[in-house]
Amino acid sequence: MIKLLRITSLLFLAVIAIQAQAQNTVQGKVTSADDGEPLPGVNIVVEGTTQGAVTDVDGNYTIQVSDGETLVFSFIGFTSVKEAVSGRSIINVTLSSDVSELQEVVVVGYGTQQKRDVTGSIASIDGDQIAEAPVPNALNALQGKASGIQVTNSGRAGAAPTIRIRGVGSVNGIAPLYIVDGIFTDNIDFVNPADIESVEVLKDPSSLAVFGVQGANGAIIITTKKAKEGQTSVNLNSYAGFQTVHNRIGLTNADEFKMLYNEQLANLGNQPFDFSQYDGINTDWQDEILRTGFITNTSLSVKSATETNNVNLTVSYLDQEGVQKYDEYKRYTVRLRDELKINKNVKVGADINGYRWERNPTNIGISTSLYAAPVFAPKDENGNWNPSPSFQRAQVTNPVAYTEIFEGKSFSEGYRIVGSAWFEVNFLKNFNWKSTLYGDWGFNEDRSYNPLFEIGTGDSRAQFNDITSVSQSMAKYTTYQMDHILTYNKVFNDVHDVTVLGGIISRELYNVNVGATRNSESPVDIPDIPELWYVNIGQQNTNQSASGGGEEQAFLSFLSRINYSYNNKYLLNLTYRRDGSSKFGPNNKWGNFGSVGAGWIISEENFMSGVNFVNFLKLKASWGALGNDKIPNYLYYPTLNTSEAAVFGEEVIFSASPNYRRNPDLKWETVVGYDIGFEAALINDKLSADFSYYNRESTDLLVQIELPAELTVGSPFYWVNLGSVVNKGVELSLSWSDEISSDFKYTIGGNITTNSNEVTSIGDDLEFSIVQENSRTVVGQPVGSFYGLVMEGIFQTEEEIANSPQAGMAKPGDIRYKDVDGDGVFDQTADRTFIGNPNPDVYYGMSLGLSYKNFDFSIEAQGVGGNSIYRERSRSNFAVLNYEEERLGRWTGPGTSNTEPIMDNSRTNNYLHSTYFLDPGDYFRIRNVSLAYNFSSTLINRIGINTAKIYVNAQNPVTWHKARNYSPEIGGGSALRAGVDNGVYPMPSTYTLGINLNF
Repeated sequence: MIKLLRITSLLFLAVIAIQAQAQNTVQGKVTSADDGEPLPGVNIVVEGTTQGAVTDVDGNYTIQVSDGETLVFSFIGFTSVKEAVSGRSIINVTLSSDVSELQEVVVVGYGTQQKRDVTGSIASIDGDQIAEAPVPNALNALQGKASGIQVTNSGRAGAAPTIRIRGVGSVNGIAPLYIVDGIFTDNIDFVNPADIESVEVLKDPSSLAVFGVQGANGAIIITTKKAKEGQTSVNLNSYAGFQTVHNRIGLTNADEFKMLYNEQLANLGNQPFDFSQYDGINTDWQDEILRTGFITNTSLSVKSATETNNVNLTVSYLDQEGVQKYDEYKRYTVRLRDELKINKNVKVGADINGYRWERNPTNIGISTSLYAAPVFAPKDENGNWNPSPSFQRAQVTNPVAYTEIFEGKSFSEGYRIVGSAWFEVNFLKNFNWKSTLYGDWGFNEDRSYNPLFEIGTGDSRAQFNDITSVSQSMAKYTTYQMDHILTYNKVFNDVHDVTVLGGIISRELYNVNVGATRNSESPVDIPDIPELWYVNIGQQNTNQSASGGGEEQAFLSFLSRINYSYNNKYLLNLTYRRDGSSKFGPNNKWGNFGSVGAGWIISEENFMSGVNFVNFLKLKASWGALGNDKIPNYLYYPTLNTSEAAVFGEEVIFSASPNYRRNPDLKWETVVGYDIGFEAALINDKLSADFSYYNRESTDLLVQIELPAELTVGSPFYWVNLGSVVNKGVELSLSWSDEISSDFKYTIGGNITTNSNEVTSIGDDLEFSIVQENSRTVVGQPVGSFYGLVMEGIFQTEEEIANSPQAGMAKPGDIRYKDVDGDGVFDQTADRTFIGNPNPDVYYGMSLGLSYKNFDFSIEAQGVGGNSIYRERSRSNFAVLNYEEERLGRWTGPGTSNTEPIMDNSRTNNYLHSTYFLDPGDYFRIRNVSLAYNFSSTLINRIGINTAKIYVNAQNPVTWHKARNYSPEIGGGSALRAGVDNGVYPMPSTYTLGINLNF
């Protein structure tokens, strides 16, 4: 009996234990991965049962569950998550949004649309892809992320990139229009990258027509972040790292230089140079002036939103050291946004951005380190600066000496305030009126000081300065803009969705600048003290000069747009804009622009109901006409030239004449184009595709021509509308996203753009061309094409020369040029042809993203193809310069080389513009590699942190290219002189470690 009681007791205790286990209490909090905010209404179910719970308004939940079971967390619009209990009593969960890309809202001109309803070509980039990128300017991070946009970055600290959307559409300004929270601007330096919610790139005339005369080169719309209702959150995003240059330009070392230079002297019939005083010296000047630069950025934002008020405050600090010594850029930004809801129909708000920048520019170009001979040291044994050797002393300075002497002797700084205030009211149920006043105020100052110095001593003194001087300049920029937009939206009978928009836009710009320079009369007049570097310091009777200028512009625009959708599958977009501008002549003050776009969502048709692998399919087509005003101001009112003078008796009489002839018929360049394409989502939305064919023609190009003398009265220069340029090509974007399990997800994406650029007319029946050195813009060629001779090899023997068109003009070892016109005679002018295109035929980007448990990994790559780089720096022949390593393969006798000419700088034919100086511009780059770890919510919620992430990032770690320079990215310059390497700043690799916290 006792034994039976013991067994019964043990069974009873086991049952109690099992019941106790089943009654364990688990609690926790569910938050959003997007912003760290609590999610109310999340369903929590014990897997395989109907037992469950729901989170409260603060995202908290409590549930009874046994130890061996699993909880399933699900919420509409978010990806479900499973968590095994495994003895835990607190389980905090973060859910990621799972909204279809086609349901996303994209920003268009003066409004928003669902992406599925857009008939134009718009690329959208999420702000999260930009916030953690180690870049001074948000536009730097767009490289390779979207089709149709070519981003060419610069390695210089704080430098903005060169942006081209769908090629070069003009011979004048080619930069797109930037719109930051509604305000038009020429740059976005004042925007903190971590403060960006989204970036939309508008590419086709249909999308851009609403911007009229200012949208010809595309538009980039930037929307900054604001709080979501019910949120109060703090975000800290900070990273630090370093930048370095992996790839150096190959130059000869000291022994190689001595060998080649003495060989050159021998070929000239001269005695060898005595290098005895330079024995044992081998200076790598690139190493001397390049460095590892540090970069750090910290951004702190506070967001809070209630039912009636929405406030966002962000501050940030960026410090970037360039890879060239003493090149540095600092940026401070602060942004405050406040929106107050007066009642359910009326809102008011204001947004203000404060921006301050400081720059310490270097006073020596990169080219100097490439030109200086490697045979001398920066300083002698007494600590004095060494001059260059005699054979280059007058032309090439000591790079280190100049870098150190002028360190901190010049600086630039500026302030900018960009703000807006708005009033918005909803009335009569379907109407919305919004009036916004924008202001943009900028002030820049530059000061520099020329100190006393000498490089070399005594008779060997090469470069020196015995009198100090100071320069000072200031510039002020002011822009005012006012928008009044009325919007009507109504859905009729559940099938007709109509949105009508109308507005009036005015914009005024004022710029003014002044500058002055003063030279001292004695070495001690202007002291080496930055606080005294002003032109009014010292003796006032010293040599002083001053200059100044300014300009004003004004625009007035009327716009309207109709968006119509029938039965959620037939789409129509109509736009009209009328622009008035002060830039143009009295006969063409106003221009009219417009567009039409149509779309057909095929996947909504009944006949597609059985096609299960197609989730979404839309055909789209658009046409539009807009204008380009990216031209100099006052073209109709020519500036005066007062430099001409004549002597009458004993008096010198100065004259004033126009710099060019007036043309009252000047008007804007017109851009007309069309797009045809489709968008698709396939295989349960895993595969998405976006394809467009575009054809865009810019006509009435504004060019300055020089008239023949017989047609000229006064200045021969004349601004006219002459010429047209066509850009056409295709764009394709593909992405695949899949979830292998709740722990493992991945995304693969890519985009490619082709572009064919051609000048179709300049001057109608007249044979005009635009020439800038060896860059030419002529009919039948791309804008800014390289023009020169074609190298066919190296002459090996006198016999070979005698049997060639260059007979009597060349010697063995010289470059053999092609007889392009086939007349049997070499002519430096007649035998030139087009040898290269600075504009890429194709540019592309690709990405891979992996997510496993708490780890995120991504890799991005991008590249271009089909373009050329012209190595203008290699043509320099003003002195004996250091040799590039390819010259080691020079011609020394018959059969020795067919690619590198003889060492003889007196043979000027070898320095003519030719394919010898042309490099392929194709490259493929690993643009970004990132690894991030997201801390478990269980760990961090206890200390008041909603989400925490630590990440490492490598930017530009590897680039494959064949160009003989630091980087194949040749940015800056005009459309007419693009792709020219004149000593381009190196593009560094950047490595950073960062942390992102949400409270």
